[in-house]
Amino acid sequence: MNRRGIIALVALCLTLVLVAGAFAAMEKAELINGVQWLQWTQRDKLIYVRGLTNWADFVNEARVPKGKNLDALSNVFVDQLRAKSLGQVVAAVDTYYRDNPGKLNNSVIEAILRSCTNVCPK
Repeated sequence: MNRRGIIALVALCLTLVLVAGAFAAMEKAELINGVQWLQWTQRDKLIYVRGLTNWADFVNEARVPKGKNLDALSNVFVDQLRAKSLGQVVAAVDTYYRDNPGKLNNSVIEAILRSCTNVCPK
């Protein structure tokens, strides 16, 4: 393959990467539910729970003016998940969806609150 052919191939590959990235950027943000959760690997689930707990830790440490209520949910996550490992939270969510197949459209956050805390009734 000559130099022009290699340059054209590299340009085509870069274009495809940029187009794929543009489509991914247009994907709308949404709450993850049980349907998606059950399709994920154990590693994906652990990363998701780690992200939620990192968010909760951040919000609890941030200087939020009183009365803003930004920290209500994060307090629940920090206070009630503190004694649980990420694996225990993932297992509880797996069990929640397995035991409640009619609730697969409920968000993973709700599943965590219902299965790992005393905030929401089971």
